[in-house]
Amino acid sequence: MTRAAYSPIPTTETPDIAESVPQWTSLQKLGFRLLFTVGGGMLAVTGGVVLLVTVFGSVVGFDEGHYPCERLLWLLAQIGSYVARGRSVEITRSAGGDMLWMWCFQLGWIVVALPITALWTVMDRRRPNYRSMAASLLVFARFGLALVMIFYGWGKVIPVQMGYMPLPEHQLQLTGDTSLFNTLWGFVGASEAYSVAIGLIELLSGLLLLWNRTWVLGAVGAVISTAQVFLLNLTYDVPVKLVAAQLFLVAVAITCPYWPNLARVVFNRGGTRPVELWSPLWADNRWLRRAGVVAKFGIAALLLVITGVGGVMAYIGYHTPSSTLDGVWRATSFTIDGREATLNQADPQPWVNVAITDRNKVPKLGVVRFVSQEPAGYTTRWLLTIDGDRLELRKPDSDITQVVLRATQPDQDRLVLTGELDGKQIKGIYERRFMERSKSHFRLVSPPIPMDSVR
Repeated sequence: MTRAAYSPIPTTETPDIAESVPQWTSLQKLGFRLLFTVGGGMLAVTGGVVLLVTVFGSVVGFDEGHYPCERLLWLLAQIGSYVARGRSVEITRSAGGDMLWMWCFQLGWIVVALPITALWTVMDRRRPNYRSMAASLLVFARFGLALVMIFYGWGKVIPVQMGYMPLPEHQLQLTGDTSLFNTLWGFVGASEAYSVAIGLIELLSGLLLLWNRTWVLGAVGAVISTAQVFLLNLTYDVPVKLVAAQLFLVAVAITCPYWPNLARVVFNRGGTRPVELWSPLWADNRWLRRAGVVAKFGIAALLLVITGVGGVMAYIGYHTPSSTLDGVWRATSFTIDGREATLNQADPQPWVNVAITDRNKVPKLGVVRFVSQEPAGYTTRWLLTIDGDRLELRKPDSDITQVVLRATQPDQDRLVLTGELDGKQIKGIYERRFMERSKSHFRLVSPPIPMDSVR
């Protein structure tokens, strides 16, 4: 053998592992720990509970029982309340948000997250970086945002979120007496086509967020949608400002890897560069990846089915009158103790218009209400129980029947109400009133509009 056979094979130098791993500064690591515990915790605790509460309230209802996870809600709310106010706060049920206990709940989680961050800092000081955890946080934020966008988008594509506004009970309120919240809800609810259009943007954004190839496009759609929702909620006093703001922040935050490219395009500073996202935790485990994909699409599909079925049932209920009593009625005669009522009549005042909503075809999703209107335009909302020709009216905050009326109909467009109101016998003869809005429809060619009507 020649000497060359025994020559050592040249090898490349193996770089020092410590030098190849990116090192984050102590401040960067502390900042991420705070982001992960506060932001990630709010995503998991706040976002999860809010979504669960919303779905629970929409599908199951809050007529009986409590909020899901109410003990956790209560504990965090008390922590936040004692820090901010020095006393406890009551958990109250509401169809909206932004209540005091919800703000305290948010503060309570921040208070809990701070010692968690401190303990984490003490126990994990030597880790070089948190790239994998940051990538995992982005993935979970995408998924959480996708679920919320799907939920609210589906509620507009099947126009039920604001779909109750065209019901008879909402038709007598004077414009000047209508709150900003109801003005916005009525504006969207008045046009199913518009509701479907904005719902499609939200729904498609949520669906696009589920796929790795399309999630950036979905995130852009979510930024636009949540920005609009937050602005509307803020300016029209819709009591969901807190959640809307959080959704907007999540939508903006998950796009942060692409901000440099966006800045280059906006300021024309050179070409864009490919973005390589960090790998999340356990990305190399094929079985965990597959399980995550199955769970992701399984939960999204379940949400679509549950809210879709509930939405269709609610839509059917809203648009299916249960009797000919349903509608808006105009008084042609109203007598009190046998004498014709006058416009300045008091104790009781005559009901010049009434609206009856009798949409009770779908169990648990029925709407049965009675609204009376006085000559001055003020309206009174009553809960209604219909038993044949007997109408039982009670105030929303009362469990006791306050007015009992007997309803007869000579034909489907006429109604006679008799009974006792404020200790006096009343009789109202009504004819069905067809609202002017029912004549409105889409037109490419519009009739002339008087010039002074827009001043």
